[in-house]
Amino acid sequence: MKYIQKYLRTAAVITGLVLLSSCEDDTLDVKIPYPNDITFNELTLGRFTYDVPSAPFTSGDSKSGIITVNVTGSGSTNYSGFALSNKNWRSYPWNLSPDFEPAGGITAAEKQQSIDSTAFSVYTGRPNRTENYLVGRADGNDAFFTLNTPAVVEHVLVANTTYNYLLATYGSVYSGTFDSATQSYRIDGAKVRNIQNPNTSASMYGRFTLPAPDGSFALRLSGHEEMEKRAAGEAAYDAAILAGDTPAEAQAAYDAAYDNLTTGYIKLTIEGSLNGTTTGTVDFYLAARPNTDPLNPNYNFVLNDWTKVNLTSLGTVDKVLFKISSSYTNGSGEMVYDPTFCLDGIRLAN
Repeated sequence: MKYIQKYLRTAAVITGLVLLSSCEDDTLDVKIPYPNDITFNELTLGRFTYDVPSAPFTSGDSKSGIITVNVTGSGSTNYSGFALSNKNWRSYPWNLSPDFEPAGGITAAEKQQSIDSTAFSVYTGRPNRTENYLVGRADGNDAFFTLNTPAVVEHVLVANTTYNYLLATYGSVYSGTFDSATQSYRIDGAKVRNIQNPNTSASMYGRFTLPAPDGSFALRLSGHEEMEKRAAGEAAYDAAILAGDTPAEAQAAYDAAYDNLTTGYIKLTIEGSLNGTTTGTVDFYLAARPNTDPLNPNYNFVLNDWTKVNLTSLGTVDKVLFKISSSYTNGSGEMVYDPTFCLDGIRLAN
């Protein structure tokens, strides 16, 4: 049986921890047993850091099962497959803000380090308690793990990186002033408290930035949806006018095209295989605007914590591959957001 550390307030657990009543500390470091999931916690990693291994690596044991995790390449921005992390930065980087940037600015390397602080962090509503986890870069076919012994994967835990959560929820700029025409916050707008910053002092308010990969500008996911719907409406309007319709008829065409366009998602596709033959796929949405998830048309969210994904429908597998896609792409068809996600808590059936 493995153990996970949980930090519990004495007052909250006094009933269940009578035997520990002599403890005088306000917080208790209590080890609570949990099922034999593959958690990567046996792998050595410095606190609040990350590592991109130079070669595939194994995790697990005889009780949980053993998997081999794939990774190709190295470095913070050019790897494919999975990196190992335990970071949990949940705010916009302070030194990228025009209100908190150091005197004299920052170097390109320092800027990348700030971006990486979000790209290699899991976004959770409260401080993360899972310790080590994987950060998958899944824009190709390298984000997979193999099972030493074929088995049914009962479930995995999946979350967004902080990088994608912030971009999909707020965009590359976050302030207190929203421009409806551009569907983005203004960098010269009103100052606001940084996300997840508990300090209520107005001196800590500012405008915040976070460039998307390759330095591009990203809208929040709802802004992407709105701009695409407007574009569809405008195209329909222009086509109607060109066809000789009246302005009223063209406006009706605009409204219909606007209403009928459905877009705005980030989707993880999980594929199982056995002996090279695909056994099935599971789609899991990391973010979804209304009507983009066909099984859950009312969904309207950006995933903000670890969530269990049932993979039993894949059957017995010896390989699990992860791919990520989004409706929000650039002119080359590449995702505007980072093609990454977080993975932990892999449970194999006995």
